[in-house]
Amino acid sequence: MTGLVRKATLLTACGCLMAGAAMAGVPDPLNSLIGTVINLGGNTGGVVDVRAEKTVTIRDAFNNPISNSTVVITFTNCTNQDIRLCNNQPNHPGLFNCAQKTVTAVTNASGVATFRVAGGATNNGGNPPGALAGCATVQADGVPMGNLTVGAPDENNAGGVSVGDLGAFGGDRFGSYRGRSDFNGDGAVTVGDLGIFGQFRNGGGSASSCAVACP
Repeated sequence: MTGLVRKATLLTACGCLMAGAAMAGVPDPLNSLIGTVINLGGNTGGVVDVRAEKTVTIRDAFNNPISNSTVVITFTNCTNQDIRLCNNQPNHPGLFNCAQKTVTAVTNASGVATFRVAGGATNNGGNPPGALAGCATVQADGVPMGNLTVGAPDENNAGGVSVGDLGAFGGDRFGSYRGRSDFNGDGAVTVGDLGIFGQFRNGGGSASSCAVACP
């Protein structure tokens, strides 16, 4: 009987080791860091606003960073409403699908994928309908990582981030919640978001809007 117990224990230990090995290198949403929001940038001279830079860190179940992981953000549920992606994404050459509304980045040795997505919204003031929180989905190597709210300081997708966008932002600030104006991703449109808007407005990196937006 003792031999049988010992054999069962060994088999259980082997099974655990095999299961652990299977989880190694597989993206784990609990250990990975995606945050809550991604802000779209305007551009100046064709360079996407650095303030729109977004990083995602992918780790496995053992909290090890995963390099060369393919991270995909899908904006379909956002663009079906008011969010617009530029049809040219200079920071993601060959890794952007305008038709499918996906932007892809690959993690570095530290497991970090960097995004800088150009786009805006179609908010013309008065708090018209728009995408809510968490409209964008994130996957790493096909594993669902979570959702992101999509902020768009270029609220009207015209003339870059300007005083006209401030008026459109005000419609969301004092109206129903719209994710396009929740620049810090905390689930509300507040004075804190106004401060982030000011950084885009006065930073000089979002002087122009999309020349052409994805349909």
